[in-house]
Amino acid sequence: MAGNGIGWRRWRGWRPARKRLQVRFYNRLMLYTTLIFLAVAYLLAFLAARYATQLEAVKQLQQSRDALSAVFGYYERKNDNFLNIVYTLYDTEDIYATISEMLESPSDAEYENNALVKQQVVRTMAGLAVQDRDISSIVLFKNLTGSLYVYNTSKHFLERVGPDYPLYAQMKQMASGRYITGTRTVVSGSMAQMAYGISGTLGSKNIRLMAGQLLIEYNTQAIENIFQEYAGKTLGQFVIVSGSGDVVFNSEGGYGGEPYSQLDVLKDGAESATIDGKRYYVQTIVNDKRDYIGANLVPKEEVDRKSAYARRLIYAVFTALAFVCVVLYTAAGTFVSRRVNELIKGMKRISTNHLSYRIPLPKRSDEFAEIAARFNLMCDELQLIIHREYISELKKKNAELNALQAGINPHFLYNTLEAIRIKASDDGNRDIAEMIVLLAHLYRSVVRDRTFIPVRKEISMCDMYLHIFSLRYASCLEYDINVEHRVMEYGLPKNLLQPIVENYFVHGIGGGSGEAGEGSRFLIEGRLEEGDIVFRFEDNGRGMSEERLDAVRRRLDQAAAQADAGYGLANVHERIRLVYGEPYGLSVESRLSRETRITVRIAALSCEELERRLLASGEAG
Repeated sequence: MAGNGIGWRRWRGWRPARKRLQVRFYNRLMLYTTLIFLAVAYLLAFLAARYATQLEAVKQLQQSRDALSAVFGYYERKNDNFLNIVYTLYDTEDIYATISEMLESPSDAEYENNALVKQQVVRTMAGLAVQDRDISSIVLFKNLTGSLYVYNTSKHFLERVGPDYPLYAQMKQMASGRYITGTRTVVSGSMAQMAYGISGTLGSKNIRLMAGQLLIEYNTQAIENIFQEYAGKTLGQFVIVSGSGDVVFNSEGGYGGEPYSQLDVLKDGAESATIDGKRYYVQTIVNDKRDYIGANLVPKEEVDRKSAYARRLIYAVFTALAFVCVVLYTAAGTFVSRRVNELIKGMKRISTNHLSYRIPLPKRSDEFAEIAARFNLMCDELQLIIHREYISELKKKNAELNALQAGINPHFLYNTLEAIRIKASDDGNRDIAEMIVLLAHLYRSVVRDRTFIPVRKEISMCDMYLHIFSLRYASCLEYDINVEHRVMEYGLPKNLLQPIVENYFVHGIGGGSGEAGEGSRFLIEGRLEEGDIVFRFEDNGRGMSEERLDAVRRRLDQAAAQADAGYGLANVHERIRLVYGEPYGLSVESRLSRETRITVRIAALSCEELERRLLASGEAG
């Protein structure tokens, strides 16, 4: 039983700890941060390993490509030099005549019994052999008799061989042009060596095209020496094969005379291929004109094996870094947990109505000290807020009562104006009756409309206002409103333009006396310019002096309401800035006794867009 009691107490002590571990935000935050860091770290490790693998593969393949280029370039030079060797037979008349006599003689005996011609031919073959020390033998095929002569560079002797010679059947079937032969075993004196051949057709004085064939066989030792210079730096197999599959060079040996088994892979030109179930990288260099291909086939697993060390090193480094960071995160979490617990303890005490308690501030200054200081300041203001809330509630109730008392039914004013209009009409004052009707419409527009209205309604209000004054001034006042049709459906703050019209009748018409002189004109224009709406108000009133204009502009810049000519304009300018922002507003141009032009620029926005902007600014505030 005692053991069970101890176990129960341990369980009861574990539950709160487990609960704290589950609910503490910073514990979850540290856990999530650590997991995210580990995920990102190993993702970066994976990407780095993949990049390193690709980089190592490119490096290995490039080294192999360099080796292939060197071997292939050597073989290219042999093919280029072959023409120079053949041209030697035609350099001088004596050599040309000797070769022609040999190829054109109807019987081999006629040539073989002519010691002088035979000696000259041997001397010519020796001259060809000394041009390239890699030449092991020179084979000359005579088409008239089908005879094959071989000049051996070690014996310096030209001898006729029979049909059992390895290249006899191949040379007999050759048409005009150049051919290459694969590497075969060639017996030179008492030694057997590997050699590859390059052949071409010969012409004589009387047989221009197919008098015979010349085949030069080269020792493979030189090309193998070039390849050995890259020993330890290359991967895979290197081959040079003819278009028919004859193997000129094979880094793995295997000159069995059989066509190269992967010739189709090389001709396909793909950068990779599957051979016997394994993936290979394939690098090729092709000479289409001479019909041979140089290739390097590298098993993918061999490249991967080379880059495995780099991958292991990268993962080890990232694992070590992750471990260090986890330790640091844990230490930081412990520190944060201790400081947060201090804040929670103070908040809990204040939440139990101990409003006079303040969280002790530590000596060091950090974010937690700033939070504690701000929280203490908030508690200092809490009682003041409670008191102000009570006073504010009283004021709110009083304001609602005043609003109800001030909410006189507009129909009372409409009916009163209608009664006045009927009286004026009965007395024959039709202008006054029309002015009352316009005033009633104007009042309805002001009372009923929302904060933002279409430009069409605002222009209509300005038109009614101008019409009222045109009835007063009769024929002394001319006005015109010219606003583009596409501007009419955009929105603007209600009663934004009317104060500008009013400003004209208060300060501009009749020199400010309120009486219109002959020819008084007032113009309202509105159009879209570069995505904005621009209104221009022009009149030919008294204008302003430079000093007066500067004063008005300063008041506009300060957006200060003054009880003179600048009041209405400053109010409009300030409202535009509040709604649309700094780039927009009102500007004034004027010349004394000549004219005044007021320009209003606002953004082209609909009423809905303005409402959303006002709501967003209110929430941000």
